Amino acid sequence: MDWFRKKDMLLKAKRGAKSLSAKNADGRKRVSLKAFPGRGRRRSAWVTWLYGHLIVEFDRLRKAGLKFDAQLLRQLALRILKSQGEGYDELSVDEHGSLLIEKITARWVQTFMECHGIVLRAQTGKKQISPAKQQQIEEEVAQHLGELKRGFEEGTLNEEAVENIDETHFVIDFDNGKTLGFIGETKVKCADVVSGGQGMTMVVRISGGPGARIHPPMMILTNQDSSYPIRGVKDNIPGVCYRTGPKGWMDKRVFREYLGEPRAMNSDRQGRTKTIYLDNCSSHLPEEECQEELSKLNARLKYFPVNATDLCQPADSFVIAKIKDVWARKWNEKKIDLIEGDQWQDTIRKDGSWSGKLKNPVKAFFLSLAAEAVREVNAKRDKNGLSYARKAMIRCGLSLGIDGSWRTSQLFPHLQEIIRKYPEHFNKGAAHGDDSANDSTGGSTINPTIQTLPDGSLYTDL
Repeated sequence: MDWFRKKDMLLKAKRGAKSLSAKNADGRKRVSLKAFPGRGRRRSAWVTWLYGHLIVEFDRLRKAGLKFDAQLLRQLALRILKSQGEGYDELSVDEHGSLLIEKITARWVQTFMECHGIVLRAQTGKKQISPAKQQQIEEEVAQHLGELKRGFEEGTLNEEAVENIDETHFVIDFDNGKTLGFIGETKVKCADVVSGGQGMTMVVRISGGPGARIHPPMMILTNQDSSYPIRGVKDNIPGVCYRTGPKGWMDKRVFREYLGEPRAMNSDRQGRTKTIYLDNCSSHLPEEECQEELSKLNARLKYFPVNATDLCQPADSFVIAKIKDVWARKWNEKKIDLIEGDQWQDTIRKDGSWSGKLKNPVKAFFLSLAAEAVREVNAKRDKNGLSYARKAMIRCGLSLGIDGSWRTSQLFPHLQEIIRKYPEHFNKGAAHGDDSANDSTGGSTINPTIQTLPDGSLYTDL
């Protein structure tokens, strides 16, 4: 092909790529070129049928304001296959006898998005702190990890009596800043719900050890008078309880009530002293101010290093993200039902005004949603059969590894790197001669040496 004369055809071709590999005297080379329309594998009849229905439904719901992600797009495709008819249903199979419903995977959705020019639109940004402050934070994290290691080795910490609590904030119209839309769009609008900006907080508690799990959460709902219970909202939903606050956020009053709520917090069944790790935000009471509640729980509070919870807190690592993923999916499914049921707030008030937003489900719906999200995440396992709660506790050093010992190799890579950078802080307070900052096996001793970089600066070689 004379590519130079026909380069305009290549540049204006529709999205899609074709990978070519060729061998010449210099070796094998692989290039990716834009493909002309019509190239590629032939689509099955059911794929063509479902593509047509899915793009129409996606465009309709998107214009109605539903916020989309790839996971929700897959749910919509499954719903269409189950309900549209026209010769296909959830029991339909392809020419090889495979169920169509099992072929609609994340990869299938990605191919659909590429074919129709659908991209993930996101707003991004970054925050930065000074190198000196970052070094201080990492030094404190290294010291914290060293204290954990020695605590487990000396027996002052028991992995089955170590817990982590943290809060995560939701808004009723949950928005992670991302939605699917067509390439080239200049306006993106999403449906809001009545009072959709009101916030609520989920208090997440994770325990460690072989039985690690996410415990039933407490939800903090928005109520200007901090009333409890709220009129018409019974606190009797299994797997969740609630309190209220002016902004739907944790404060010292709610924190004290949280420690005393048996559905959210309880003592160890075997009478062991619990160690509860949490961040030191102003809404958490100091240990000396809640001795009465802690004595009933037979518990003590330990605080993570300041400004370091994103580095070493299990709930912050990925557990809360998993809960929010389930929350967003189930809430989006509810919004599909509201939109398809024409559940808009179009009632005209006495003053002639009306919102036109989606009707807001009752608060009991969100309490049930919180309980369902936690139960679903608790039921999930990674490829090694570990629950997300246990995996997070192990990776952050608040629990022993699956072999029953505490090793630096069990930690997240960024925590291992911090220990390698600051071995003296990791070993601060250790017995003389104990130098195991980079000991991935828990047995051998590694002696650091000081080396010089080409620019004259020094570094520790482990």
